[in-house]
Amino acid sequence: MEKLKKIPHKNLFYFGIIVVLIFLSLSYWQFTRYQEDKLTMESLESKDNVNQISVSDLNDIDNYFEEFTKVEIKDNLENISLLRSWYLRSRVHNGKNGYHLISLYKTNLNQFFLVNNGWVPLDKNADSLFEYNTLNFKGRLLDYDVQGVGQDDVAGSDYLFRIDKAFIESEMNVMLPSKYIVLIDSCGSGVECVNLEDPFDAPHLSYAFQWAFFAICLSIVVLRRNNLITWKK
Repeated sequence: MEKLKKIPHKNLFYFGIIVVLIFLSLSYWQFTRYQEDKLTMESLESKDNVNQISVSDLNDIDNYFEEFTKVEIKDNLENISLLRSWYLRSRVHNGKNGYHLISLYKTNLNQFFLVNNGWVPLDKNADSLFEYNTLNFKGRLLDYDVQGVGQDDVAGSDYLFRIDKAFIESEMNVMLPSKYIVLIDSCGSGVECVNLEDPFDAPHLSYAFQWAFFAICLSIVVLRRNNLITWKK
């Protein structure tokens, strides 16, 4: 405590300590993101078998399948029709901006399910994209997005900010299954299938080491400037 009272650069010391704590927090955040992404990648790799299901099975999906499970709808495609499509904003594919095409489908038994068909560029029109005979509804099950901070979806709009189950149910007056499908094969004419592994392959571990290194370097500078550590000659 006596040393702290006599330090020559108090403002630098206290400001430096705050910045060091911020750097350490960023390092911890990046490390936890790395661990989460690692678990997600392991989950994707472990669920590689395709499960044949019907649309009616989707309504009881929580009792059988977890997120990222591969499924393929086995119903007759002639009994499935497109009810409505939206563009999910701000999606990037191979460095190009675009949208994800989100589609609501209906069966002849009035069962509904939601599909992320894949990525489309900014200048595409959904009405001209589909060749229905190319769709086979083979994909992975995903949980819906959680409502957080950000702009709300607008009723009647062709654009979405997130895949919000409650919003789409209210907008279309339908009941949706607890998960939606992201297509991984035969996603439609003019549509690029989504690679689910891309968002979970970020260099979070490198960033964690980087922020920890910055924290160590700044700590040494602050302590040295205030004569709290010295190098032995």
